[in-house]
Formats: sequence, C-alpha cells, structure tokens
Amino acid sequence: MSTITASSPAMNGVAARNGSPTPHLDALRSWTDDEKEDVLIALLRELIDNYGGGKGLIPIETPEGESLGYYVPPLAAEARAEMYLPKLTPEEEAELEERCNDDSPGMPIGEWIAELKARAAELETKSPE
Repeated sequence: MSTITASSPAMNGVAARNGSPTPHLDALRSWTDDEKEDVLIALLRELIDNYGGGKGLIPIETPEGESLGYYVPPLAAEARAEMYLPKLTPEEEAELEERCNDDSPGMPIGEWIAELKARAAELETKSPE
C-alpha cells in the first residue's frame, strides 16, 4: 500500500508536486472551523475508501518525504486492539465498566508512577528462586 501525500491522487488539487500551495489552500484558510471539519471528514471517508476500506494504517507524508504519522481508521484500530490488548473475562469487563462509571477520585498519576517504580525496585532486589 502506498503512502498518502499532499500530492497523492486522493489529495488532488491540494498542493502541487513540489509542495507549493495552490489557490485551494489560500481559500481554505478563510473557511470557518466548522467548514474545515466538514471537509476533513469527507476527505477522511474518501481516503478510507481509497485505502481498502480502512483495514490498515494509512501513512501520511509531505511531498518532501517528512512523515506526519499514520491515520488509524476504526476498522484498523479494532483489529489492532484485538491483536494486542489482553483478552478479558466477562468479570474483568464488568469491573472495567464499573470503574469507568465511577466518579469517585482516582489515584493521581504521580502517585501511581511512584508506586510502580517502588514495585520495580523491589522486584530488582529480590533474588531469583
């Protein structure tokens, strides 16, 4: 699968081959944020269709070859989650759901990181059995 760039067919008229702006970009700068959002959504939908229905990551680069990252369509994200996330039991799923709906205060991130570091240090000092 090829990389999407500002000069790719899917982005026709957005930038010239050398990356120089076209009048389309000047016009885009005058649009409202809502108008830009509408166009971005339409372009993302077309991009997903052009790249196999969104089953894989879509690399995005500038015409100069600078990587801007990857667009991860929902189907690709779902497939990767299935592949990499642990399989949870129904009980674990229920506990996570309950925790998500619980508005009581959680542990501050700094405290959690300190706890993890303390546990790691403890494990390093234990001799293998």
